[in-house]
Parts: sequence; C-alpha cells; structure tokens
Amino acid sequence: LIFSIIYLVIGFVIALIISSRFNNNIWDILAYEGIALLIIGFLISMKGNPSGLNINGIGHDNANINSFLSNEVTRQEREYKPYYKDFIKNNVVEFAFTNITLILGGIFLLILSFILGRMPN
Repeated sequence: LIFSIIYLVIGFVIALIISSRFNNNIWDILAYEGIALLIIGFLISMKGNPSGLNINGIGHDNANINSFLSNEVTRQEREYKPYYKDFIKNNVVEFAFTNITLILGGIFLLILSFILGRMPN
C-alpha cells in the first residue's frame, strides 16, 4: 500500500510537469498514467504454465526433434497429474496478486483523475 501511494505521488508530479509544459488537463494525464500503470501491473502479475510451447529450436537442424520432445514431456506431465480434472488449477495463465502495488497505484491514479475531473474550475 505504501508503494502504491508512492506511485500515486510520482504519477501526480509527472502529470503536473506534463500539464504545465504542454497545457493539457491534469486529470487527462492522470487517467492515461493510471491506465498505463494498471496494464503494466496486470502484465507483470501474470505467471503460468507455457503449455508446451517452445520456440528455442527454430532454425536449427533438429528443430522438429526439440518440438516433439517438448510436446512429449508436456503430454507425460499431463498424464502424471490429472490436467483436465483440475483445469482451473493447471491453466496456462494465472495471476500472482502478491505484486499488486502497480495495480493499486494505477487504480489510485484513476480515482484521483476522476476526482479532479469532477471539480469545478
């Protein structure tokens, strides 16, 4: 929570500099920063199983063998632990919300942008 507030303060200072330099509304810049921080936060928080996709062997003589072996290992892993029974648990993309500070910082920036946009001039 503390780092989210730090992101909020840094975003506000950057928005002040940009709005004074380019004569834009500060709430518009805060909204853009909030959306960008929110997207970056979601992309950073993703983790998961690559589901057998492997592009390491592209261009080599044994690319087909590497691809086959990678798919075979994935098939054997799915047979060993019941992949389709616990599909939600074994899905390709999971979200690790332990690093939620960027997401909260983006939400705080969007809330501040909404509040400043509602204020009369």
